[in-house]
Amino acid sequence: MVQVYLSAPIIMKASRKDEFCSSAVTILEDLGLNVFAPQFLGQAEPEEIYRRDVHNVRMCDFVITEVSNPSLGVGMEIMLAIELVKPILMFFEGDIDSLSKMVRGADGKVLIEYRTLDDVERTLRAHNLQNLIVQKCPSCNSHVAEVDDEDLKCVGCGFGIHQATV
Repeated sequence: MVQVYLSAPIIMKASRKDEFCSSAVTILEDLGLNVFAPQFLGQAEPEEIYRRDVHNVRMCDFVITEVSNPSLGVGMEIMLAIELVKPILMFFEGDIDSLSKMVRGADGKVLIEYRTLDDVERTLRAHNLQNLIVQKCPSCNSHVAEVDDEDLKCVGCGFGIHQATV
């Protein structure tokens, strides 16, 4: 079964995106994916959280992040996923210029703007999430493609990519 790691701010209440996380978990599970969402786990010691979350990023097939608000933990999870060449779907709400340039310039990701949770659902249901790979698109800034039969399609712009250079 495909394993998804859901990353979003947890500590700062004003930065949390609980509705996004709840909605994403519901949609992903409805699609038959297994989701690890630390946002909904109980209290634990920092060392345990670190080991648990690093382990789950390592074990996942891809990462979904909510990056509208800065979070050191989310940044660490993103960097680990990049180093492990895991596809990252980065959702953000608001102005892209407010996002960190490190996030915007990162490899292995696609930035997905949303205004409502319906936008998130449409995006997640529109793609073959069981078959995501890290693949730079020649037409946009995305680095995530979906494998459909023998073709690759950019998750960011939908452009067909005909040669894999993973």
